[in-house]
Amino acid sequence: MAEDRLVRLTIGLPSDVHLALEEMSEELSRPIADLVRDAILEHLASDRWTGIGETAEALLRNGLTNEEVLAEVRRRFPKANTSAASVAWYRSNLRKRDDAVPTDAQARRNRER
Repeated sequence: MAEDRLVRLTIGLPSDVHLALEEMSEELSRPIADLVRDAILEHLASDRWTGIGETAEALLRNGLTNEEVLAEVRRRFPKANTSAASVAWYRSNLRKRDDAVPTDAQARRNRER
């Protein structure tokens, strides 16, 4: 990282997040900027950094209905233009690779039980 040129970034945080960072900064004797940078780098390097497709497929594998998947995708990605047809396509595409993934009708029946 010492060789990389750092770029200044200004962001706004909710006050409770800022207070938590201040407390952590004092406990660890490290600047808030270092804590935030480390957290961002860790997040980017982890498997948690997923897009809409990966998120939809994971939810479909967990047995959610198309309607439930669409609602969750829209919650996690509020600016996305994901539609019911998109979720149906993800399910169809996923089922071609993994027949253990239920159809939407099967997922709905499982939810009703």
